[in-house]
Amino acid sequence: MRPAAARIKDSLPSERLPRRGGAGRLGGMRLVCAGKTDVGRKRHLNEDSFYASDEYGFCVLADGMGGRDFGEVASSLCVSSFNTYFRKHFPETFRGRAWDGKGLMEDLLRVLFDGWVREVNTSVFNFGMVDSRYREMGTTLAFLYHQEDFAVTVHVGDSRVYRRRAGEMRQMTEDHSFINSQLKAKLITPEEAALSSHKNIITRAIGTRPYVKPEVRFHDAAVGDVYLLCSDGLSDLVSSDDMGRTLERNGTDLSRALDELVDLANERGGKDNITVVLARVEEGAPPARANGNGNGSGNGNGNGSGAR
Repeated sequence: MRPAAARIKDSLPSERLPRRGGAGRLGGMRLVCAGKTDVGRKRHLNEDSFYASDEYGFCVLADGMGGRDFGEVASSLCVSSFNTYFRKHFPETFRGRAWDGKGLMEDLLRVLFDGWVREVNTSVFNFGMVDSRYREMGTTLAFLYHQEDFAVTVHVGDSRVYRRRAGEMRQMTEDHSFINSQLKAKLITPEEAALSSHKNIITRAIGTRPYVKPEVRFHDAAVGDVYLLCSDGLSDLVSSDDMGRTLERNGTDLSRALDELVDLANERGGKDNITVVLARVEEGAPPARANGNGNGSGNGNGNGSGAR
């Protein structure tokens, strides 16, 4: 099966939408990314994977499950596949388009990213069909893409995306979890949810079933926005208020903020793998892509630099 981008590329209009700003950049906004992963205090293996690219303006994070090293296989496959799809199959006719207000970019990108998630899900699920050792493996997904004056979040499971804007920290994704379903139905209180023994039961994941439906959402982008992607190893132990204070305290130093967030989760028990990716919207054009591979940082996918 051809990737989603290849299947819809021929139907795209060849002209680009009107653009504003110098050098074709709408307001001259770009994404600056950094990420870190840590095994935590209780686990022996790190089953999280991530990748972040300033050049292409995207970040992806996955939290694997399945025991032994199989969760790592699922998360690494998810991250590396998204990286490959983006670099090889993202249509050039999409680039430079603003959020047009007519739904054009939303429709095209929703089809594209939804297709990528389905393809990754099929790949991970098929591992289990071929080899019984992998039958129970799966992974969450949190993905962020920035273009011109908007950002897109794509997620499956309970890995989260937050945004800090004008001093306010806001969760941009909604957990696909048993606890969140109970909260939405008002069967339990937030206080009861925090103490529940069912916190880690997720209702949607990549690779555990033949089909999965991701949540794809669109957001306006503004200079100064900071996005935080994380696995539940952070969000279970560090509140959004503490995340926001950490980002405020460290200003534009994303690396130091990452260190503090991971240290904070470890100080509070480090019961799971901890992975955090920060992405800040800044003025200026994205760095030029010098070749087909580009550069980025990450772990577990063979295309970036970084340590477990």
